[in-house]
Amino acid sequence: MALLLTSGGWVMLNRKGRTTAMADQRIAALDGLRGMAIAYVMLGHFGPDWLDGAGSLGVTMFFALSGRLMADVLFIEGMSWREFAVRRIARLYPALLFFLVCMFSFAAALGQTRLLADWWSYPIFAVNLVVIWGERFPPFDHLWSVSMEAQAYILLALIASGLSGRKRLITLMMGATLGFSNGLARSYIGHQNPFLVYWRPDVGTAVIFAAAFLRMTLKDVAFPAWFPTAAFATANFLMLSTSELWATATVNGLLLAFVGASAERSVAPMPKLLESLPLVFLGTISYSLYIWQQLFMYSHQAGFPLFGAVTMSMVVATFSYYRIEKPGKIAILSMWHRPAMTDKTASNRH
Repeated sequence: MALLLTSGGWVMLNRKGRTTAMADQRIAALDGLRGMAIAYVMLGHFGPDWLDGAGSLGVTMFFALSGRLMADVLFIEGMSWREFAVRRIARLYPALLFFLVCMFSFAAALGQTRLLADWWSYPIFAVNLVVIWGERFPPFDHLWSVSMEAQAYILLALIASGLSGRKRLITLMMGATLGFSNGLARSYIGHQNPFLVYWRPDVGTAVIFAAAFLRMTLKDVAFPAWFPTAAFATANFLMLSTSELWATATVNGLLLAFVGASAERSVAPMPKLLESLPLVFLGTISYSLYIWQQLFMYSHQAGFPLFGAVTMSMVVATFSYYRIEKPGKIAILSMWHRPAMTDKTASNRH
């Protein structure tokens, strides 16, 4: 195998010189689904009260996409755990560190020391653990979901490295089943605080595991093309009609895991909507937008105009993606692959 950097990102060359899909090769429908997810988060944070549940739905969509994409790179493409770890670092850290440097500089300049509370939990992706174990919410507690995904990446990489074949599928299915069951038991039998329940790794990763399992089992299975559209519509209906956790977390978790695993195979008009330029653009900047929107939500709650808060979120997120996130990712991957490419070039010369 060899790696080649193209205008579309890194691709892998097999022994016959043919390219194999890598994680940087984008599927427009999935970018659009990611764009829809961040749009739901924005609606939940900036929209009317009756759309409060949209934020949770958006986060669940992000989890479902992560499970599907991690199944692609780890289980289907067979990426090594080292390559996987470097690519996750390159994906997560540039935008996150830019945000943290800005926030800590702002806190120091204005004497807002409260913004520095639990600062250590952000770069090590432990925000949800602070909430669970410390029963307190860090200032930028929205990063709990990024922490949850990072923790799921470690678990999925361990499964990919230590198991193969049917054992992987069984482990993914058991992880999803136990996670969903644990959430329901703690909520309805233990009557625990939903934040202390669904921000737990042994509960919140259920959607990620379910999406990975469904991606593996459905990739070669034919099913009616209207299924993903119907599943997504049902999830929206439940979000609007009830706040019961069995529906908004468990049922919607399963529905969106299916959507994440199969969205590009859905029937019109869903593919056309997902591949529309506005949603694809939102999906492209979604990570930076998710990181920054919370700050402007706080500003809006303090009296800053809604239009200004949303606009500033978009402007700063766009800058973060094109000037920090994307260049940072390319730089990290280039540094990681340069020794291998140099060795290969030297070998060819000899």
